[in-house]
Amino acid sequence: MNLLKKNKGLSDCLSSLHKKSDDEIHGKARAQFKGSDKAFSELVKQYGTLAPFEKGLFLKTHGILVQDSALSLAISPEMGEFLFNLTLVKRPEAILELGSSRGVSTLYFAEALRVLGKGKVVATEMDDSKCDTLWENVQSMGLASYVDLFRGDVFSTVASMNESFDMVFIDIWASGYLDVFQKVEKLLKPGAIILADNMYTSSDEVLPFKNLLDNHPGISNMTLDFESGVEFGVIL
Repeated sequence: MNLLKKNKGLSDCLSSLHKKSDDEIHGKARAQFKGSDKAFSELVKQYGTLAPFEKGLFLKTHGILVQDSALSLAISPEMGEFLFNLTLVKRPEAILELGSSRGVSTLYFAEALRVLGKGKVVATEMDDSKCDTLWENVQSMGLASYVDLFRGDVFSTVASMNESFDMVFIDIWASGYLDVFQKVEKLLKPGAIILADNMYTSSDEVLPFKNLLDNHPGISNMTLDFESGVEFGVIL
């Protein structure tokens, strides 16, 4: 049973947000691509046939940058369902979401917590307009009691925190993954889950972060060959 589809209001809201995100991504990618409209349409078709690990190099080869640029990929419905179900499995008391944007992933986390009847997702975002959209969506879906929103620079926000978390989802500028994780690590409980998006589409930028996890004696991790590449780790 797909529990997300049982909540029609939320399902409709997420569908609308995903559509807007897809349109925005398409427009930004087209602006970066130097070829014709026909060539761009063919590029989009090719992209859809690629394995996840091929996508990052494909975009860079065609002059389309994902992270640390104008183009930033929002999570897909499939990634959202993964986050939702993983939250149901983990049953966390507290989730830290770094880079919440307009709150698409926030809604998936919060709805899972609503199903469980407990927990909190701490959302962080520096863009005021995105924060306003996030909070509007959270409130309209009746999920405000499961979300704390921190506005402002994510590094300053994390540095001021002293609570502990059962999960962290990292989806900020890829070049900042290492620095932000080094600040977050002390906040993670034993058994906490680490998730980081865009490991394939921003492979060069996330490499220092990936190397840290791969060589960390207190973390077991792997890259899931899924979507844009998702790093999955567990604090031992």
